[in-house]
Amino acid sequence: MKNILIINKNPQDTERTTALALLLAGTTNAKLYFLNTSVTPTHSYVAEMSIAGSDKSLPERPVSKNRWIEQLQRKFHLQTGLKTLVGFIENIHFVSDNVAAIVRKFNIGLLIKGIPENADQEPPVIESDALSCSAKSGCPVLLVPEQFPYKSLEKIVYATDLRYCRQGVIHFLSKLAINFNASVLIANIAAKGLPFMENNHALDVFKDTIVRPASHDHFYFSNIWERDIPKAIDVLVNDMDTDLLVLVNHRYHFNELFGPAVPYLLPGYIHIPVLIFPS
Repeated sequence: MKNILIINKNPQDTERTTALALLLAGTTNAKLYFLNTSVTPTHSYVAEMSIAGSDKSLPERPVSKNRWIEQLQRKFHLQTGLKTLVGFIENIHFVSDNVAAIVRKFNIGLLIKGIPENADQEPPVIESDALSCSAKSGCPVLLVPEQFPYKSLEKIVYATDLRYCRQGVIHFLSKLAINFNASVLIANIAAKGLPFMENNHALDVFKDTIVRPASHDHFYFSNIWERDIPKAIDVLVNDMDTDLLVLVNHRYHFNELFGPAVPYLLPGYIHIPVLIFPS
């Protein structure tokens, strides 16, 4: 897997997101970069570290604001034994052009952004900037609710219309499933205005377009007949104890879940990370 970039706007709201990012990077043997955006831009620099045993000399950098990350990384290494190389990218405006440049320079393949809870108990807002950065860079973005309990990824659900299921998404999920030994359920939900797919036909399409190219046993299939998209997703997420929900931005059920336009809101029944691929 390519490297991972976590967007760190508010350190107080990022610990569980960081824990999941460390797990993803350590399990997939990727490098984890932190984009610290909570400071006034002056000049940019990158500092690297490896708590897990690197003896290389490191460039000087202010460490106080990143100390909590280093402490969390040490704790993560003691608990899991996984070695994660971490880099800090400082003093960069959080705008899509800058993030796209970082993605190209540091070979980033995944963005991660925490979703803080609203103090007034309203549904959490999915920041449009995170989706814009994903669209501009071409990277999927993993949105992590801050109340998500840190855990491994064992059950992944990709909600899509099978007729438009993307091979790029399947390829990404295939690598993720292999690394985590996870199952991936392709939940075929007919896009709005399109007819249902008969079970036998849907299964044939699944076998021809997904299972054979993926060439492993991590993928499963379910033909969903429920037309109420929020209700269908609620069942898939909660009744099936799913760990990760996968969608494509502005395609096949995204807007029916999060709203027709910004600000997009995370429904209360979705309490797990959501991996969103750019359209």
